[in-house]
Amino acid sequence: MKIQRSLCSLGRTLNRNQCLWLLFALVAISQMAFAQDCVPCATDAALEVPISTGEWLLTKQVTEVNVLFVATRKGKPVGDLSPNDISVQDDNKPPAAILRFRTELALPLRVGVVIDTSSSVTSRFRFEQAAASAFFHQAINQNGDLGFVMGFENHSTVTQDFVGDPELLSQGVQRLTIGGGTALYDAVQTACQKLLHRPEQDMVARVLVVLSDGQNNAGEGTLERAIDAAQEAEVNIYAISTNYRTFSAVRDYADEQGNSNLRKLAEQTGGRVLFPSNPKDVAKAFVKIGEELRSRYAVSYKPAAFTPDGRYRTIRIEARKTGEKLEIRARKGYYARAASWLSSASPEEVRTSSLR
Repeated sequence: MKIQRSLCSLGRTLNRNQCLWLLFALVAISQMAFAQDCVPCATDAALEVPISTGEWLLTKQVTEVNVLFVATRKGKPVGDLSPNDISVQDDNKPPAAILRFRTELALPLRVGVVIDTSSSVTSRFRFEQAAASAFFHQAINQNGDLGFVMGFENHSTVTQDFVGDPELLSQGVQRLTIGGGTALYDAVQTACQKLLHRPEQDMVARVLVVLSDGQNNAGEGTLERAIDAAQEAEVNIYAISTNYRTFSAVRDYADEQGNSNLRKLAEQTGGRVLFPSNPKDVAKAFVKIGEELRSRYAVSYKPAAFTPDGRYRTIRIEARKTGEKLEIRARKGYYARAASWLSSASPEEVRTSSLR
């Protein structure tokens, strides 16, 4: 009442109703200020989200983890799983809550095709270009899908930025030129940041398709940093090895090491690596990837006992259908960092072609 009398004394022209409106406004402003200061209250409220069968609701809370995965039986995707068919372990503990689960047949794709353009690929490059061009016509096939083209040697070069037109993406592949070393890990990090930094209004599937021999002899990146960047950006890496099989009694240790690098990139991020026997079979590898991109699931959960301490937390997803255990491909884990960690990282040098 003391506040009310003070307000009324501000002017003789205020009547009783005006005084009451001022009092109500003051109380409302005080409540809003308290709500803004109460960060834990707002965070707890945002995290209590039930399993949804409708639109995928985005969240920027650190304590929500989204995982895309593929379930297969004898190499063929299984497309009729329900939430009751899967189990999730985060840091060797069940999650505090499963927030959402759904198939991702119609999930918009963000696909970056990253192609090795170093001097070593000259003899087979035209086959690889043709296969990558055909892949865009297969994969970018519905409203909302977007892709980009990046070549790499000593540096990364974007010859076609995000666009939903397969023909423009194909032209971007044809603009790639050959020459230089092989900065594979820098290219993967740069492409992951490019996918992450693109503003999105809804849930999307971020995918990199890397066409390379897996060797790295330029740049400053490491395999560990490339995997970390993909996991932070929730990017699945699909790799196609260009170490085509040759019949020789002598082991090629460089090819073996390159294939091992590609396998680690794919397995740790929930993707897949394919090994065509010759350049002409690259097209078949791209087709397999395109088919799998429309056969995945997405699960979102709140991890138990989560603290943003930078520690690596493992993810393990298991699935059973009619009592049979299925094979699962999903990213292996993530670092429990604040949400702004990767977005604040300085991107590697990218040269974007003026030919769009």
